[in-house]
Amino acid sequence: MIRFSDIAGNPVMDTASALTVGRVGSLVVDPAARRVVALGVRKSKGPGDTLPWDGIAAIGPDAVTVDSEQRIADAPGELRRQASLGEKLIGHRVLDDHGRELGHVRDVEFDPRDGSVVTLILKDAYVDGARLLGLGSYAVVVRALAPSDSMPDTVPDRA
Repeated sequence: MIRFSDIAGNPVMDTASALTVGRVGSLVVDPAARRVVALGVRKSKGPGDTLPWDGIAAIGPDAVTVDSEQRIADAPGELRRQASLGEKLIGHRVLDDHGRELGHVRDVEFDPRDGSVVTLILKDAYVDGARLLGLGSYAVVVRALAPSDSMPDTVPDRA
């Protein structure tokens, strides 16, 4: 697993030219699929700011690689809306579906192989990615824990 904070600001490298073509700026998350579908990229030059998941060659601790700078483009349609929300994901308010505020997103842990959201990391809590229901301009919405769950959304800090 990898956290967004582990790759934020890292270079995006074009393997064909061995040049840095941008830097990782944000995660684009599809809440229905509960996965990262793209990375927001701050490019040094040229158009485009979105790297779709299928355009990523590899994600490592020091760089994200692509086989061509052309993979980074302007986001089409629904991906554009998700990308604008992704820019706000870190720091976004988290509510459960009963309207209870759980905190704010500090980080997101995901599987670098397929982009599955594993955990939303809050200040004093971890929320299982499988509970993710929606992401909007006001908040991230997650499924509330069942009353029978003995542990609320608070656990010791992993970091």
